[in-house]
Amino acid sequence: MAMLPLKKVEIRRLFEEAAKQYPPQSEVTFLLQSMEDPRNVGSIFRVADAVGAHEIIFTGKTLTPPHDEIDRTSRGHDRRIPWRRIARIDEAIEILHDEGNQVVALETAKGARCFLEYPYTEKVCLVLGNESNGVYAATLGQCDGAVFVPMYGKGPSMNVHVAAALVAYQALLGNHSDDSAPAHD
Repeated sequence: MAMLPLKKVEIRRLFEEAAKQYPPQSEVTFLLQSMEDPRNVGSIFRVADAVGAHEIIFTGKTLTPPHDEIDRTSRGHDRRIPWRRIARIDEAIEILHDEGNQVVALETAKGARCFLEYPYTEKVCLVLGNESNGVYAATLGQCDGAVFVPMYGKGPSMNVHVAAALVAYQALLGNHSDDSAPAHD
């Protein structure tokens, strides 16, 4: 059978069926620590919308909407996802903990676990760091844990929004076993 693009109504139906088959296991929030590139912020909005994120929290130097480059990169998703600014990262983490979130840094740090093996809870906040300096050491000390994405090439990292998408989907779906999926021969 030839593969053909789907119409918008067919895409929506496909996604609704997938959501029934693979229901979210966690509520995901993003915490951006001094993210300075507005294109990265815009891309995080797109990822947040894709995973149905609860919200995005901005701290430090992170740029916020309205901003032309954020809007252009997010393709309007910055108007769909709730967000708030909490100036200080330590205060933001304290509030997130008080709200029942497990706070997990996406960082190659001592004691970090592969994102595929981390035991995410029902409410997860993923901390995404500064493009040059990552998640700061003081911030890591406040987190419940840290995860990393294994790199098989020569580079030590990938763009923050790509890594955020991988980890967010893993946190969202967990180690979902699908006994109803058709067997592959």
